[in-house]
Amino acid sequence: MKTTQMIAETLQELEKELVHQIEDLSYKELVWRPDECSNSICFLFWHISRAEDIFISDYVLKIKQVFENCGWASKWGIQIENTGFGYGKEQLDSFPNPALSELKTYHEEVRIKSLNFLKTLGEADFDEVPVSDHPRRTGYTIGRVWGHLICEIGQHIGHIGYLRGLQRGLNQRGSVGDWDWINRKPSG
Repeated sequence: MKTTQMIAETLQELEKELVHQIEDLSYKELVWRPDECSNSICFLFWHISRAEDIFISDYVLKIKQVFENCGWASKWGIQIENTGFGYGKEQLDSFPNPALSELKTYHEEVRIKSLNFLKTLGEADFDEVPVSDHPRRTGYTIGRVWGHLICEIGQHIGHIGYLRGLQRGLNQRGSVGDWDWINRKPSG
């Protein structure tokens, strides 16, 4: 199996899980946070797409990010340099919480760009080290970028699944409003 095929198939598997975790979510569930210092599903979904956008567009391709180029930054009022990394309570409180349909569109635009780039790579390209002055990316090869992205995406999809489970219980289809969180029982 070629490296590009392995990466594409892994991304496809992760995408199926992401779609499963966000399907049927209400806006209330999307933006719910277990406490004031925790992330929401909305935030995590945005962050997954931002990380992929920055790594592929900015770090590897050295082109304008989808976030800026397609107007998402200005639409949502988020600075281009913001990725969600290291956000504290104040930043989480002021996160704009875009609609799920908008998050999906941004995510799809990023993924199309990533897969189109992936299709251009030969085996030797994975050893290339893009030029970067970012202290956390020193020495990252293109192969390591893809590995990092796969880990990051998988980790955050797990977080999304956990938050969904906190809200709905194991594989339940009800919504946040159907559950008494303090007493851990159905409301009403």
